[in-house]
Amino acid sequence: MRFMKNNNEYDMCSELLDSLPLNENTVAAFTRCGTKTGTAFLTHNFTRIFGYSRKQFIEGDLQFLIKHMHPSDLKDFIYFAERSTLNATPWNEAKENAVHECCTRFKHFNDRWMWLNQKVIVLSITPDRHIDHVLLLFDDCTAVKQAELSRHGLQVENSRKKSKLLDLLVPVKIAQTNKEERMPAPEVCASLTSREREIMLLVSQGCSSKQIAAKLFISKHTVESHRKHILRKLSVKNAPEMVHLSAMSPV
Repeated sequence: MRFMKNNNEYDMCSELLDSLPLNENTVAAFTRCGTKTGTAFLTHNFTRIFGYSRKQFIEGDLQFLIKHMHPSDLKDFIYFAERSTLNATPWNEAKENAVHECCTRFKHFNDRWMWLNQKVIVLSITPDRHIDHVLLLFDDCTAVKQAELSRHGLQVENSRKKSKLLDLLVPVKIAQTNKEERMPAPEVCASLTSREREIMLLVSQGCSSKQIAAKLFISKHTVESHRKHILRKLSVKNAPEMVHLSAMSPV
């Protein structure tokens, strides 16, 4: 599978895909994460596995993943992204240090949660040794995770009578589960103006400040000012956290 002739990163990506034991349920994407960002290639099985159109992923890129990620997994995912970026080594220099993996829950188009194993293979790095071009591999590992959780539950159940600690943890676990079920989705956007909500929506769709300014016929400086106000009102530190909150509450 060739992406582009006479291009080392694309050729390396092609060679990797040919050498890796990928199954029909593995989604592959070639993505730029350095001086330029965006997905340049996405395999055609994406829609069959996740339900969304390929265009939604390609145009949304990282923001698309964050918007459909389980709220409880977002913090771990951000840490994973930061850690892999700060320890970037290209594949052709050190294979064992050029691959980063994480497993998070992802909301399918039909609203069910699926476990998604994401593997990042670094193809090239920036002059500052941060991730530049990467090959992303996504595998639906829901069945494996469910089997793992079932085995864990069975082991705990079989051991509970022999362990006072496990027996004491039961009411705590039940109380926590009930609390989460009763907790309503917060109306986090109530304090925002209509313009701020509009900008927040465009940010969640992956638009840059420059793109938002062009869409709304305002200056980039005005957009940046609105974004700062949104972060302050929502008590969040960055755009990913803003997108996470927008996904929890209707804008």
